[in-house]
Amino acid sequence: MTGRLGHNGGPALEEPTDTRSGRCKHCRHWKAPSDEEQRAYEWFHLGLSRRRVRRATGACDRVLIGNNPRPAFSATSGEFGCGNFEAAPLPPMPKGGGYVTIWQGGRIVWEGHEEAIPARFLQEDLDL
Repeated sequence: MTGRLGHNGGPALEEPTDTRSGRCKHCRHWKAPSDEEQRAYEWFHLGLSRRRVRRATGACDRVLIGNNPRPAFSATSGEFGCGNFEAAPLPPMPKGGGYVTIWQGGRIVWEGHEEAIPARFLQEDLDL
């Protein structure tokens, strides 16, 4: 028996590693193309639009091209990767959006979205 309580011999509990690939779309230096450009290309690529649209490209001012050690400015697609990759911070987790049912005395007293809970049902307002 080991002296560690609560541990079942599995891997150490650490922060999850970032599994994102070293592509431009995950890099902090990359400036993504506009939503309109991306949408137009997706529609063309899926065959929903007959108008020919070039692939949407973003821009980066720190791309390492070839054997040149100096970074350069370049237009790149989101799938491109270079040796100057630095992971961008993960976007914040969206809050809310859940559907809530509040019961009292065996019956439903309120149902709706989490953001719309009436003040009389909020935990911080109750003396529990």
